[in-house]
Amino acid sequence: MKTVLYKIAVFLNVIVAILLLVTYISVFVSPSFMPFLALLGLIFPILLFVNISFLFFWLSRKNKISLVSFITILLGISSFLNFFALSINDKEIVDKKIKILSYNVRMFNLYNWANDKKGGQKIFEYIKNEDADIICLQEFYSDKNKHNFQDSIIKTQNTKDYIISYRNKDRYSGNAIFSKYPIVNSGFVNIGTTKQKCIYADIKVDEDTFRIYSIHLASIHLSKQDYKNIENIDDNREPNIVYGIGSKLIKAYRNRSREVDAIYPHVQNTPYKTIVCGDFNDIPISYSYKKIRGEYKDAFLESGFGTGGTYNGKLPSLRIDYILHSPKLVSSNFKIGDIKLSDHFPISCSISNSTF
Repeated sequence: MKTVLYKIAVFLNVIVAILLLVTYISVFVSPSFMPFLALLGLIFPILLFVNISFLFFWLSRKNKISLVSFITILLGISSFLNFFALSINDKEIVDKKIKILSYNVRMFNLYNWANDKKGGQKIFEYIKNEDADIICLQEFYSDKNKHNFQDSIIKTQNTKDYIISYRNKDRYSGNAIFSKYPIVNSGFVNIGTTKQKCIYADIKVDEDTFRIYSIHLASIHLSKQDYKNIENIDDNREPNIVYGIGSKLIKAYRNRSREVDAIYPHVQNTPYKTIVCGDFNDIPISYSYKKIRGEYKDAFLESGFGTGGTYNGKLPSLRIDYILHSPKLVSSNFKIGDIKLSDHFPISCSISNSTF
């Protein structure tokens, strides 16, 4: 009996080790080619935890099988470092710095998702109090006749310039960038679907120019019923329910892969030091994050701590919002705002370099 249990334990250890290895590889493979690999990234923390548990289990028995999980975990140290921020002491910036705020405001609670009729105004008040130099918003909405958040931000933040991705008469929506510094150039990245996915602004800060992106990648678009089915997953064993949710996940992964493949060359070939902000709708163990980040630094990893969940929803909090920047820039004081009026938490940090 002990021999059978031993063989089962070894078999399970090998399986979860292989699955963890596949998550490392999945970030290099476009979901448009192999979408099922992308799904494994969602369970990376679980696979890592199970492998660590096996490691200590075999070590306690002084068994060489412990090498299976040990080597597997060691091979993925870079993935671990992308998922967990271990910065304990924040950098002290002595040069001039600018504050960046990125926030998916979910249309300022236009349809009262947060069950708070003053939710939109509270989101605006948060943005106002943060007093950022550059504000990047996703799912922005403003109606000059009723909910005029555009003019409110301009007035309260001493905004010198701004760009918003879509306008229909007196209504503005999509991505937005507001800046206390002059915008000398701006535009949209053509990804073949809609202009609202990615906008950029070249912002003059003293004698230097920086390119700022505000990005919103494809959402999964889960319905209320989908969330209920996920919450009661033990009671929902019908194949069509699992298939329906899986299909939406795969479709979103494919859409994001096409979007980042279009955005990547534009971001990587900018002539200026660059800051990329936005809602990627994807975790750090993903093709989208890996592709857009490239050689850039992740502000959360530079000056944050823990897993940094930015998703405010019924699913476990995941880090899907980012501030990335050129290697020559320095980021500090990364913050995740504690305001639960959107399905995302706002993020902010300070950025500086020696040329300010």
